[in-house]
Amino acid sequence: MRLFPTIGAVAALLCTQAMAQPATRLVWQPVQEYFIHRDENQQVLAGTKRLNSFTAYTHIGTDFGFHGPAEHEIEWLTDEVVVHLSQQPEAWAGMWHSLAGQARNPHRVMDFTHAYPDPVAIPYQPHITAVMIEAAGRGKIKLEIKSPADEQRWTQMVELTSPQYRMFVHPVAPESVRDGKTLVWTAEPGSEVKVSGLFLGVEIPQMPWDAYTFLASYAKIARSYSLETGFVRDRAHIEEGAFESVSATGMYVLASAAAAQEPLGMVSPDYARWVLTRTHEAMKKLKTGRGLLPHFVHKHENKYCIHPGTEFSTVDTAIYAQSMLLAAIMLDSPLVAEDLVLQMQSIEYDLLHLPDGELSHGLTDDGITLLPHGWKDWGGETALVMLMEGIANPEHRPPPMRTPGKAWQGTGFITELQSLFHPDFDSDVPDAHDGVRWLSVRRAMLGAQRAYIPKRWPQSHAAVNGIYGLSAGENQAGNGYYVGGVDLPDQKLIHPHYILMSSPLHPQTNETYELLQRMEKASYFPPWGMVENLNVDGRSYLPMEGALNAGFEALSAYHLFAKHRKVPDAIYAASLKSPHIRRAMQLFYPGPPKAPGGDKETAAQ
Repeated sequence: MRLFPTIGAVAALLCTQAMAQPATRLVWQPVQEYFIHRDENQQVLAGTKRLNSFTAYTHIGTDFGFHGPAEHEIEWLTDEVVVHLSQQPEAWAGMWHSLAGQARNPHRVMDFTHAYPDPVAIPYQPHITAVMIEAAGRGKIKLEIKSPADEQRWTQMVELTSPQYRMFVHPVAPESVRDGKTLVWTAEPGSEVKVSGLFLGVEIPQMPWDAYTFLASYAKIARSYSLETGFVRDRAHIEEGAFESVSATGMYVLASAAAAQEPLGMVSPDYARWVLTRTHEAMKKLKTGRGLLPHFVHKHENKYCIHPGTEFSTVDTAIYAQSMLLAAIMLDSPLVAEDLVLQMQSIEYDLLHLPDGELSHGLTDDGITLLPHGWKDWGGETALVMLMEGIANPEHRPPPMRTPGKAWQGTGFITELQSLFHPDFDSDVPDAHDGVRWLSVRRAMLGAQRAYIPKRWPQSHAAVNGIYGLSAGENQAGNGYYVGGVDLPDQKLIHPHYILMSSPLHPQTNETYELLQRMEKASYFPPWGMVENLNVDGRSYLPMEGALNAGFEALSAYHLFAKHRKVPDAIYAASLKSPHIRRAMQLFYPGPPKAPGGDKETAAQ
């Protein structure tokens, strides 16, 4: 577990920089730690032309590369980058790291006076006040921050005199970097150096941990949203138009509506309404498959369409549509809400049913061919699909789910997905469709998740620190989807989004916040948001900023905040307010809806 310097430890180096802002706390955000994620038997190679832009990225959701006359002499070993220049007295080499978006996009920059995306309100904006490099060797390393026009905004020289690694911290005046594009380090001629990490010192305004948890999670998904297109990129580091996620886009809109609610007020209501309208109009232009939206889209011939090789998806349409409908209700946008209901009602459900009566997962990219698998496994995905169809036809009765109350493979997110949107499943009244006591099942899953790693790996870093989450997401190398679960043996890969997704189940909400504070110290929950996954031994983690899990995290953090503060949950209130959702929910709960947090009945709004 890496523990970074505190404000006190670096005060002398930062001079008065940190002391000038007593109402902040300093947290180190990795720009890049130079470990390598790769498949077994994959050879480690040096050089700039061997990087896959889809899987090679910084820890802040941007791209990077090498530069200098001797760039092809750079060796990237397992946990460090090594530069040998002692035999080349005139040559230099190093690495650049984009600070916002891809380096070739001059319109995306980082303003060090407010480092989070612009929509975040000024009182919540962190400042960047320091740069730190972890390096060793003999010679000099030049640090620079440059603008999109390659103009120098800041520079420092690091003198290396020891083969042992040291942290070198240098202050930055935030006002001097309003258009930071790249952070660059360069090994000077004649140097023999190695670098293992590069970091930004982030001064975060003082705020309670419940608010900060939501803020960091919201900012994570906000970095993938495009104001110009209205879509959310599936990964923050890829270019706009290449690979956008429809379901994550809907969740960003809903998270923005939550961020606009009091007592948060992290974005303005006007911004949240603008995002709702902008995204709704962008989605309406998409070609659908029998009314279903694509799972992923890309820009082709100056317009958006389904990404080749992906599907028109029932579950992604359900997540998007229910996210947007709740956001429209929260933001008092009845015309958008009505239009979203009409879109759900216009789906050709009769042509999407399989012979056994289940709704198909969707259609291939031709918009016609039915996918052969249906929604029959028990869990939140199937529930959301059933609710979407119920909004169109409240009298429809789908066939029973398979293995009621048991998530496939014990995968964490499956028991929690539905509760991102609706409060009804926070109840132990047996549901009318399958007789499942959802709250008990969810609590049992949480117990199994928390017990799994201490039982299987009792001395592991994760067990000692109470970290858990056998769920689904990117694999350890970040180049494929991985599904874990408590019913599988010898699981070592943790997807910590489950910590937040299950957090409202804890009787003591402080337990989750204390765990997140421990994770922050270990760099698993840095200012740029929760890591995608980590290994039980704590030595390896994937810093990819994936939009889907960022959406899960932001919405979960909002529910946890509302429970912790004992304030009305605006997302759940919107679900209770919608007559269309209430009629559809009769499939599971024919009586009055249940109050969030238990079995007490309340009157439907």
